[in-house]
Amino acid sequence: MSEPRPPGVGRWVGMGEVIKRMLLATVAAAVGIGGVAAVIGSILFLVGMFPTGGYSMIRGTITRRRPIGARQEPVFLLGLVLVGLGVVVDLTRPF
Repeated sequence: MSEPRPPGVGRWVGMGEVIKRMLLATVAAAVGIGGVAAVIGSILFLVGMFPTGGYSMIRGTITRRRPIGARQEPVFLLGLVLVGLGVVVDLTRPF
C-alpha cells in the first residue's frame, strides 16, 4: 500500500478554483448590470417617444409636439434606399 501524500504546497496551488469563481462572478455582474441598463434604456426610450408635448422654459407653457416618426421626408426615404442597396451588394458579393 502506498502512503497518502500531503496536498501540494506552493503559491499557485488552488488558483484554478479561485479563477473559476472570479470569472463566474465577473460574468454574473456584467449580465446584471447589462440587464439593469437595458431596462433603464427602454424606459427612457418610451418616455422620449411619448408624443404628448412638453414644458417650454422660455414661454412657460405646455405645447403640443408632433411625433417625429410620422414625417415622410426625402432624406428618410433616401436612407432606406441606401440601406437596401447595401444589403443587395452584401448578398451578391459576400467577400
